[in-house]
Amino acid sequence: MHILIVTRRALELAPFADALAQGTGLALRFTDGWVNAQAVTKGLPPAFAVLDEGLRSGPPLDLARQIIKANAMINIAVVSPLGAEAFHEASEGLGILAPVPVQPTAADGRALAKVFRRFLQA
Repeated sequence: MHILIVTRRALELAPFADALAQGTGLALRFTDGWVNAQAVTKGLPPAFAVLDEGLRSGPPLDLARQIIKANAMINIAVVSPLGAEAFHEASEGLGILAPVPVQPTAADGRALAKVFRRFLQA
């Protein structure tokens, strides 16, 4: 099992990603674009995916829709500047597990790891 992180900011997200990996015990796999993300989700699907903003092909919620169409069993978290209510409205029906702040910290990685662990134990 692994976590796919789709971002163009891998170095910037390192503290968040490291905490996420430590908190879940899962390996991380990074990619920076939709095409690669979609190929990974079809080939060797991750248990979880974290989709960042600023991807060339469009917003992360659009990529989430594409991933869910390819494999609805992948649990997804999305980086978003939206507040809780606006995020809920924008992601309604997608089954997104959690929003992630635009500038996530190690504490955010630990918090997301707790969410992901609930699904690992189920």
